Amino acid sequence: MIVSNNTLLNILLLNDNKVLKEVLKEADSKSLEQMMKNNSTSINDVLKELFDSLKNGTKSNTAIENILKNSTVFKEMGSVSNTLSTLVENISQDENLQKFKPLIESFLKNIKEMDANTLKEQINKSGVFLESKMAQISNTKIENILSQIQNQIKDITTAQAKQVNELINKLIQNPSSPESANNLKSLTSALQNLSNSLGTSQTQNLSTLTNQLKSMINEGSLIESKVENGTVNLNNSAKEIITSQTKELLNQIKNELIQNPVLQNKNIMPLIDNLLKMDNLFLKGENVQNLLTQNNISTFTNNFASNLNPLLNSLKESLENINPNNANLQNHILKLVDKVENLIKDLANPKANISDDMKSVLLQMQDELASKGDVKSLDISKQIDKLLAQIDYHQLASLATNANNVYLPFFWEMLEDGNITMKQTEEDKFYCQINLTLKDFGKVDLMLALYDKNKLDLTIYAQREHFKTALRDNMQKLKIALNSVELIPVNIKLLDLKEESQLKEEPTKIYMNNSYNQTTINSSIDIRV
Repeated sequence: MIVSNNTLLNILLLNDNKVLKEVLKEADSKSLEQMMKNNSTSINDVLKELFDSLKNGTKSNTAIENILKNSTVFKEMGSVSNTLSTLVENISQDENLQKFKPLIESFLKNIKEMDANTLKEQINKSGVFLESKMAQISNTKIENILSQIQNQIKDITTAQAKQVNELINKLIQNPSSPESANNLKSLTSALQNLSNSLGTSQTQNLSTLTNQLKSMINEGSLIESKVENGTVNLNNSAKEIITSQTKELLNQIKNELIQNPVLQNKNIMPLIDNLLKMDNLFLKGENVQNLLTQNNISTFTNNFASNLNPLLNSLKESLENINPNNANLQNHILKLVDKVENLIKDLANPKANISDDMKSVLLQMQDELASKGDVKSLDISKQIDKLLAQIDYHQLASLATNANNVYLPFFWEMLEDGNITMKQTEEDKFYCQINLTLKDFGKVDLMLALYDKNKLDLTIYAQREHFKTALRDNMQKLKIALNSVELIPVNIKLLDLKEESQLKEEPTKIYMNNSYNQTTINSSIDIRV
């Protein structure tokens, strides 16, 4: 696939529209709307100028976010799926564009055909991440990660650290070498060895057992959720097996602590002894509090986790106290191992998911029509421009909000408008906001928080009463559906969606601050090439 650099980078080019610059400088939505009515300025021009403002720092992220969200110019862009449907109809009548038809149609998958894997694939091919994917297959990404590793281990003088540095130097000297993939594999092993070497002989076994306990808690909690929702029929025998496995692990932890008293704190041994005395770890412990609120319509009480988490937290605290600096360094190194493993995947198939990317296909169609001046071609070009503008909008929104902002990449007759925004905190908590406008149910906003790998908190803001009633009536089906993809619905809340004028603060920010008091966000979108 060949994509013109000039075309690909069009969102980053400077504009010479001085009037537009002045209007955007004031961040006046009404002035912008009036200008576009009385002028030849297009949405594409506005987006280009905003990208430039963001890149040069002439406008703050907040100011750009406000323009994107408050201006009717962008609210009236329409839905991507409707624009795509029109495009498919038009290219069906053009022989030169027939080769693009199957690719465009693939972006119109019906919601009835949607599952978790298909949705993931559609989001990945949405066009919003094209430049990011192209950046990932460049040497720049490799160099950045290698620099991060060197910075983390610069003060370590062990043999393991020396081996890591030698491998990094090889990769830096010959980044395009056929041996790069093998060197990266060797680097992951060397980093893991380095991480292990930072722990003392006393802490290595306990650290392993602690991780096993965490996995056991997740497994037990998921089973507990499935039983409660009727997804599986867990009999007493099966419960006894899980309890037995957990107690066996607890005894191993206890023996490890007896042999190494320095690892103990005053809380650990009593916690273990109390847990070993319990006949059934799935029963509610004495000190477990019910945190259900008035608006909480879920019933899940995570007894298994509630009983075991105090021990898990005490073990983590004890390990960190032994050598706090190394414990923190180990966590950073293990995260870097994940990054290197992802690099290996990128190198194995560097152009994967680029040729069938939505924006890539549209840019190719744009180049195909560049030399044609007939009415039909001009009409199709306008539709392509509109789609590219819709994608650019979501890219800009992603950068301005430091998140991943994507349109809903499927066809749904009930859907009038919708988008998905995803964020990740440094503490490995993930947040997702889904904003929908539905024909029969009005506006619906869903705020999701994923933590501990499979635990989910869901808050639903709904506008119309009959939708709330339908949701309550089908709550069990929702929980079972979440269980089917290995998720535990811990908390589900249903709240009234206020009028737009009353929502002065972004619902996601409210949700995050109230639930977890976390404000530091990392973004995974990158539009740079």
